[in-house]
Amino acid sequence: MLAGLLSACAQASPFTTVKDFLVAWQVANYEAAAEHTTGDPKEVAQALEGVRTQLDAASLRLRLRPASTPGGPEEEGRIEKTGADTAAARFQVRIDLGENGRPLEYQGQMNLKRIGGIWKVVWSPSVIHPALQEGERLAVVSESAPREVIQDNKGRTMLQSLKTDVFGVVPTHLTDVDATVDGIGDVTGQDKDRLKGRISSAPPRAFLQLAEVPNGGPQARKLRGVPGVELRTKNLETQPVQAQALLGLVGPATNDVLSQVGAPYQPGDTVGSSGLQLLFQRRLAGLPSVKVVILDAKGDRRKEIRDFSEADAEVATAGQDDLTPREPMPVRTTIDRAVQARAENALRDLAVPASLVAVRSQTGEVLAAANHMTGVQNLAFEGLYSPGTTFSPVVAAALLANGGQKPETASECTEEETIGGEVFSVSKPRTQSTLGLNVATGCRTALAREGAAVDPTALATTLQKFGLDGQTSWDLSKVRHSEPQGLAPVTEADKARFAVGEGDVKVSPLTMALFAAALQNGTWREPLLIQDPPPTTPPLARSIDPTMLTQLQKIMSMGVNKGTAKAAVSGHRRYQGGLAATVEEGGKTVSWFVGYYQNNQNTYGIALAVEGKVNAAAVAAAFINASPTIPGAETGASDDAA
Repeated sequence: MLAGLLSACAQASPFTTVKDFLVAWQVANYEAAAEHTTGDPKEVAQALEGVRTQLDAASLRLRLRPASTPGGPEEEGRIEKTGADTAAARFQVRIDLGENGRPLEYQGQMNLKRIGGIWKVVWSPSVIHPALQEGERLAVVSESAPREVIQDNKGRTMLQSLKTDVFGVVPTHLTDVDATVDGIGDVTGQDKDRLKGRISSAPPRAFLQLAEVPNGGPQARKLRGVPGVELRTKNLETQPVQAQALLGLVGPATNDVLSQVGAPYQPGDTVGSSGLQLLFQRRLAGLPSVKVVILDAKGDRRKEIRDFSEADAEVATAGQDDLTPREPMPVRTTIDRAVQARAENALRDLAVPASLVAVRSQTGEVLAAANHMTGVQNLAFEGLYSPGTTFSPVVAAALLANGGQKPETASECTEEETIGGEVFSVSKPRTQSTLGLNVATGCRTALAREGAAVDPTALATTLQKFGLDGQTSWDLSKVRHSEPQGLAPVTEADKARFAVGEGDVKVSPLTMALFAAALQNGTWREPLLIQDPPPTTPPLARSIDPTMLTQLQKIMSMGVNKGTAKAAVSGHRRYQGGLAATVEEGGKTVSWFVGYYQNNQNTYGIALAVEGKVNAAAVAAAFINASPTIPGAETGASDDAA
């Protein structure tokens, strides 16, 4: 009897019907929701379920509007009686689109009618959205402007046009969506569920791009065999003319890449997959315009419900919040095309991996970052190698500090030294030698002996002056690079190995190019690679004592005139200072050249690391004497060419 009374009370108000309908719809119990309407249960259930698929919705939340009067009846402000047996209800809708988390929010409304004593929702497509009419559906469309380019230091593009195969689908043409999605996902590595959701939410009669890949490449050949895919072809300016490992590539939006670039990008988009293309995805591609629209019965766009572009620009992340534009913008680097071309031409014929960095000594600007046989890895910035005796000027600087020693200070180059249980030897000992000559010729025994006894305070000060203190973190516009390691030797043996650039000490070619630039210019400078967008903080700069600098330059000059880097002066253009070394580490041989060169008023710090036993000084000489032209491309030397 009590239950009957409660039921009678509930039916006196439309509140229970409204609440039960919204709850059932929200929890995806579409059949139960349909039972509360005047429509055909099957058709209503399909229409309600279609909202999630048409919008690729991650979640749907429905609630009645808050009460208009604090403490008032629960239905006040939300349900209004319009007659004895009619009513109208207002409710709030929040739909999170896909996995990007962008909410579509709007106020819904429904009419109710009491039939046979029971309140029912008067069914109409407008219950789903007030603007929706019979035979229409919702859809999500994404529109992108053409991607911008990466530029050199003169504002010229560093990319060339690449014929590209664009694979996609027309949803109404698909006979087996799962087979199509599986094929595309397997080939491109994109998330299959999200690809399927994007197909479901797209306009059904329009071509939907799902992958852009190089024309005729391995992925293109595989995608041609996927059932249901359709092919378009276009030219995209995305292929690096030079510095590919630095500039990077573009490709399908895999989960790994999407985790880095964030919303609103999604599977099916073409995004940066490596290098600067990935780091500056949001700037180069801009923000795609994502819109929720109403399609009429023919599949044509009738009405736009929401454009998310404004919101996306406000919440853009990935560390570039204040720089992220809505429209694509180019990225301008400090790379000099001619210097980069010389570097790549010098490395071209090597049979082993190699990386070369050239910086402008006066400013720290990176003019070239060449990588040969390193795949997609930018080892010019990220490679870590033991530098061998090219690192010995660090210890020499500590010994020269405060007038302790001079380049002419006598220091025997013995055949063998045992320091802290570690044995150091040379094949050509010299009884008559000096500190400067030992550095210039890479005498491991003398350097290890001197390094083990160096004053810790002087060494720490020297490391700090050259940005090698382990606490000098470079911003480099967030471009990936490796910080030097092993810069705090403790034991005698550690210090000895440190002095000859072995053991735990590891550096990148970029680190050593900056070191060379400091030896030439008298100021260590933090590297600069990106001109626009400009750095958020001014680059660090640390001056070297002028007297010490003169002494170090004398030693570096000895290195190219009668030391390890004599081959660096074989050519029309010659280095003013430099050192070369060969290091065995972990079963791998690494050959180094570190030096500097001046052309007119321009000064260059240069470092080269080759993963093999080669005459690195000769390769360095080939660099400054190489052709400044890019094979297969029309480009000449810039005003700043080496």
